[in-house]
Amino acid sequence: MPGQYQQAAKDTLSAAINTAKSVIDNPSATQSQVDSSVTTLGGAVDIFKAAVMKSADLNKDGSIDVGDLAIAAYYYGKDSTATGWATARIADMNNDSKIDIIDIAYVANNILE
Repeated sequence: MPGQYQQAAKDTLSAAINTAKSVIDNPSATQSQVDSSVTTLGGAVDIFKAAVMKSADLNKDGSIDVGDLAIAAYYYGKDSTATGWATARIADMNNDSKIDIIDIAYVANNILE
């Protein structure tokens, strides 16, 4: 559902939190272990933030239909280096900085639901 997070992102964040807790609870932890834990936790937070599931209602009309699919198709092939990416990114359903068949399939699949 839009606004929710993928299970893999939750698992990654949970593992990083558990690792950080074990370093915190270890009075013999080295600076290297602390630094590594901070880096891992920061990366997991970034992955978690990027993994929020987007709404496929691209035109914000309250329903997911062929109009939304048309918007995704219009932006097909664009990536973060393309002119107009700020606008096109609404169709980047999986936050991978490109509009590809995965994004179009996501929108199409949501039409059926």
